[in-house]
Amino acid sequence: MLKRLIIFINHANLFHNLEKRHIRINYAKFKDFLSNKFHLVGAFIYMGFPPELYPKKRGFIKYLDAQGFVIQSKEIKISPNGKKAQKGIDIYIYRDIVELAEEDSYDKAVLVSGDSDFVDIIRKLKELKKDYEIWSFRDSISNHLISIAGEYKVNFIEEILDQIKM
Repeated sequence: MLKRLIIFINHANLFHNLEKRHIRINYAKFKDFLSNKFHLVGAFIYMGFPPELYPKKRGFIKYLDAQGFVIQSKEIKISPNGKKAQKGIDIYIYRDIVELAEEDSYDKAVLVSGDSDFVDIIRKLKELKKDYEIWSFRDSISNHLISIAGEYKVNFIEEILDQIKM
């Protein structure tokens, strides 16, 4: 019997790393790669939305939906000086990972992010005796996250880019 797996993607982290490298990925191939040899229970992608969605963003959301992703969104706040801020996404991810673990909805969590904000999630998964792995870019993952997770639980996206690039 295959272990149950849920994927949790911090889109802002992934997007900025891909943009920095001028790379686009096939999200369906990425999801399939991450869930290989597991029973995929769900693939969640967390993203901030501006107050008004532009056609390109709407198209991207339709694409993700068609690929089987569950889109969890928060509105991006825009300050009076025009600066955009995405608040609460990390808390949203934390809540979903923990609630679904406590409900025994999965055996293994895959977290796609390298933010040190997720150290407490890894601690909680260990406490709940849930398996996990982290996928991030080598130059953007927190050393603190690596030390808490364990190097053997951390994988680097650049090592699989040839398999998931558009």
